[in-house]
Amino acid sequence: MENLIIGTDFGAQLAADVEIAHALRHHKDGVAFEGMVTTDHMRGGELLHRQVGKNTFTTEGMAFMLNTMFHDIAKAAAHVWYVGIFKNNVTPSLADTATKLGSGNAFGECQDADYDNPLTNRPAYTTEDTTTAVISNVNAKAHFIMNSSITVYGAFLTNKQAKTDSSGTLMCAKRFGTPRAVIADDEIYVTYQITTTTS
Repeated sequence: MENLIIGTDFGAQLAADVEIAHALRHHKDGVAFEGMVTTDHMRGGELLHRQVGKNTFTTEGMAFMLNTMFHDIAKAAAHVWYVGIFKNNVTPSLADTATKLGSGNAFGECQDADYDNPLTNRPAYTTEDTTTAVISNVNAKAHFIMNSSITVYGAFLTNKQAKTDSSGTLMCAKRFGTPRAVIADDEIYVTYQITTTTS
């Protein structure tokens, strides 16, 4: 780009410049979060099924991230996210909030009668420090030992520990591509990998 003179015809000069026109059409800076959920269904120590799919980050979850990073919402130093699973045939959406979790609400979150380990509380989403744009709980997968014959339709991340809790923040959720028909003593492992990208 040469000989750009700022004057009353500045807009016309911008429009006429090939490099600027190309940059305006094609260059977009942004940050995106992508969540990949891996679910392993085990029975008697054998892997019955593994599936991987993208999850939905909710508007509530994205607002929480922005308020924590760029505003005045405090975050505890300890791990504060928990993994839950649900048994209603629902597909999570951007507008979903934590009010859909807990006992008897829209997601039909699995409770003590559905899985007995861990008892009472959701397993922690335990990550490690990262120096990349990726974080996950691959070294400490959320582990559920089932207690009854049900169909598990999906998983989610929230910042409240109790299975019955429907407050707090629903960060993201995923309906499994293939729901899992489980029986007592089956094991479900959930790995959440969150990747940030910029363009």
